[in-house]
Amino acid sequence: MIARRLVIAGVCLAVLIAAVAIVLDQMAGKPGATSAGTSTSASPNPTPGSSGSSSAGAGAPTSGSPASNGDGNSTDGSGSQGGGAGENGGAATAKPLEVLPPVTASPTGLPEPSAPAPLITGALPQPGTADGELVDGWPAGVVSLPSGTTIGSTSVSTSGDVLQLTADGIIAKPQSEVLGSFRESLVAHGFWSEDAPAADGAVAARFVRGTDTVTVSVSTTGTGSSRFQLLGSLHTTAD
Repeated sequence: MIARRLVIAGVCLAVLIAAVAIVLDQMAGKPGATSAGTSTSASPNPTPGSSGSSSAGAGAPTSGSPASNGDGNSTDGSGSQGGGAGENGGAATAKPLEVLPPVTASPTGLPEPSAPAPLITGALPQPGTADGELVDGWPAGVVSLPSGTTIGSTSVSTSGDVLQLTADGIIAKPQSEVLGSFRESLVAHGFWSEDAPAADGAVAARFVRGTDTVTVSVSTTGTGSSRFQLLGSLHTTAD
């Protein structure tokens, strides 16, 4: 009985000695303050209760110091970047837009051309038609027919301050000479000419002066003469 108690006491004493040894070993193996660039070797199998933290090597961050991320900005323990606003920080204030002052200068440019003065003035003639001659009120001083013309018919009519003219005739000249005669007469009064649509075998020209227009179409007859048709519109100043 006494021997059994002695064995139990010996076992307890051995356990106590082993526990004291472990505590002393842990106290001796606990790392102190380390400086940057030094490292401590960690036990491959750390014993329970050890800190388990060691310096990774030169340049590794120590415990409690902010860690550096890949772009050079440091982060604190909360995971937020040190170089910018926090995750829950307020948005940056937007820069106000710059508004240009209104343009007050008036645009400059060439003035619009004024309308040419009317070529005919006075009271407008009564509408009428004549065969073989110029109708009464025909503005012969503005629209003259080529010499040698055999007049078929002429007419005048009015619409507001516009005098409308029609005429047709035959002349023993080529088409180009007939148009040339009208062009020479009308250009002298300030008209300019341009080609106009015409039927097959015919030629046509349009003469313009401001809002005044005269269109002449010339075709060839069976005898080789030229037949012309005229349509004009002249703005007037009526008394």
